[in-house]
Amino acid sequence: MRTHMQRYTKYVTPLAVIALVSCLMALMFYPVMNANMKELPVAILSLDEGAKTAQGDMNVGDVMVDKLTESAKSSDSDGPAAIEWTKVSTQKELDEGFDNRDYYAAIVVPEDFTAKQMAAKQAAVKQNVESATALAQVMTQAQTQAAQQGLTGEAAQQFVQAALQKAAAEQAQSTGASTSSAADDTGATVKLVIDNAKSPLIANLLKQSVPAMLEKTGATVKVTVLNEGDVTTNSSLPTAAMMGQNVLIMPVYMMSMLVSFLVAGAFARKNYDDRTQRWATFGGQLAAAAVWAFCVALGADCIFAMLGSGWLSGSMLGFLWFASFALMTLFLGLMNVHKVFGLACGVLGLGLGMTSGLFPYELLPEFWQNWVYGWVPQHFIGDGVRAVLYRGDGWWNVGSGPLLIILCVGLVIFVCAGLLPLGRHRASEVSDE
Repeated sequence: MRTHMQRYTKYVTPLAVIALVSCLMALMFYPVMNANMKELPVAILSLDEGAKTAQGDMNVGDVMVDKLTESAKSSDSDGPAAIEWTKVSTQKELDEGFDNRDYYAAIVVPEDFTAKQMAAKQAAVKQNVESATALAQVMTQAQTQAAQQGLTGEAAQQFVQAALQKAAAEQAQSTGASTSSAADDTGATVKLVIDNAKSPLIANLLKQSVPAMLEKTGATVKVTVLNEGDVTTNSSLPTAAMMGQNVLIMPVYMMSMLVSFLVAGAFARKNYDDRTQRWATFGGQLAAAAVWAFCVALGADCIFAMLGSGWLSGSMLGFLWFASFALMTLFLGLMNVHKVFGLACGVLGLGLGMTSGLFPYELLPEFWQNWVYGWVPQHFIGDGVRAVLYRGDGWWNVGSGPLLIILCVGLVIFVCAGLLPLGRHRASEVSDE
């Protein structure tokens, strides 16, 4: 019977590998192919003081805020809006929101927004009146010149029309130059502030979409980027710098998982003479994990440098070492319970969590939002990598606390594995018989 099963194993095993790899690839790339921006938190602050007009007080900034926030509410019936506008009252509140990583971006309407819009409209009206007056003067002068030259009828009309066309062309040329300079001096300008550290991917999308939307209101948009960082790349594509994060996140996870498998195999014993021997083995595993985790961090540093992004800082190396050690502690604890079970959990986490380190919560499909994003380690590694690369934080940052929890969970699993029944050596069982 065993020989019969072994005969078919060589055919079944490749099929099983193909099926497993296909499922793993589907898990990895499904969120990428089904990404859809939903309820992206963006703050909006109006500092506009308004202006007095003949029709009464006017505040264009407040009107803009109300329209944006109301449009987000009215779109609920058609599904989640792409942007969730959050109205803030003061600059201090907005700064605190950015510090707490609450917003991807913010629109700030300046104090003189209404006044400058009114001034621009008045200047446009004045310019139109002056243009019409100047053309009327040109027409009068042309009619006088035509009469002096003895032109009458159609010839006089053609002379006047040519003079008007020439004056209109000169006027349009001078008006275009003066309008562009006046827009810089007196035009209404809205500031778009984008936090690059929260998600460089979203930052790039907002740079392209939000200014085009705001310019429809007639305002000039000034873009300010917070936490640009010093990530370098040899590529001219903006996605190259964004993918640089994944160059750190995925290798750290994969190398930590594979090294854990090797360490578990090197220290593995099916049976122990006593619990002291088992705890000593577990201690050796953790010591080896601490050393190899630093090597994993150095490996990620080499990958990052070879791809043209430069060498990592000491803070980044410290964070990656800590992240790798936390992962190895978890993987080793699971493998001490059962080696195949621990490896299967690591592979499943690899498939589910690949995009969670690079993509923000608002881009992921609903299943990943509800069941994956909150616990996969890649999410927290990504947060920490961005905090160091773009915000200049140290090795202890927004991603370190959750990784510490993962490390503690791994230690708890170690303890549970240590309390399992010891088992006996086959040799001792034979001697007892």
